[in-house]
Amino acid sequence: MDFKRIEWIFLVVFIGINIFLVIELWQTPTLLSAHSTPTQTDIKSETSADQITIPKVNDKQGDGYYLAAKVDNSWSKKAAAQINEQVETNASDNSISVNLNKPVTISKKQKEALKEVIRFKNNSQNVYQGKDYVYIPELSEEDDYVFSQNTKYGEVFSNTARLHIIVKNNQIVSYSQRYVNDLSPVRERQNTISSKAAVNSLYTYSELPNNSKIIWLKQVYTRLITVRGSSIYIPTWVAAIENNNSKTVTLKRVNAFTGTIIQNNITDDDANG
Repeated sequence: MDFKRIEWIFLVVFIGINIFLVIELWQTPTLLSAHSTPTQTDIKSETSADQITIPKVNDKQGDGYYLAAKVDNSWSKKAAAQINEQVETNASDNSISVNLNKPVTISKKQKEALKEVIRFKNNSQNVYQGKDYVYIPELSEEDDYVFSQNTKYGEVFSNTARLHIIVKNNQIVSYSQRYVNDLSPVRERQNTISSKAAVNSLYTYSELPNNSKIIWLKQVYTRLITVRGSSIYIPTWVAAIENNNSKTVTLKRVNAFTGTIIQNNITDDDANG
């Protein structure tokens, strides 16, 4: 037997095995990294595999501020002086409520009714700073038209800045209102994450359950914390997520500065009507 030839064969095989092992070791960290943190490009394929439907998103970044507003009811005195109805003030939650002496009849047709409700709230004799509020169809019901306060910085998606107009038997009968007064920046303008990055955060932090869909996604301001008599608001990506089986809708929030999930705490009311 040609032992020399056998030695050469073993040597070639040995070298080949080592080369293979080196290549495998070199690729492993990359593969591990790819699986542990999904990239922006593969997020859509992974959500599809989990039967999660996401809206059209992009890489465009925005900007925003840390905003502060003093918690007081000084605005309610101005409202009481302006509105041609009896105004009841609730100091505990900084709100007012109005029961109309003469209910306002509106159309039975949904689209026309909405136009008439908006026309009502835009009348300064009916609602204080009514033109500052924008309609939120996602939170509204047939007898409760919900609006959020819109400011020069953007929409404040919070119970602290919300208007509820109540309708019964095709008549506007009452409303409740909360208003954020003297909102102002406390830091310089900063960049915010893109809509694609917001969806990536929701998926990475397991906030998107299987067999669900994001029915809307928008960047607004939500209340982060209240400290020393002032509420702090930050840019937030809010996503409405619908379960395909139960049809229940939950709202999830992503800090638009950091990309972290804002958990339910002091701002529970911001995620609800």
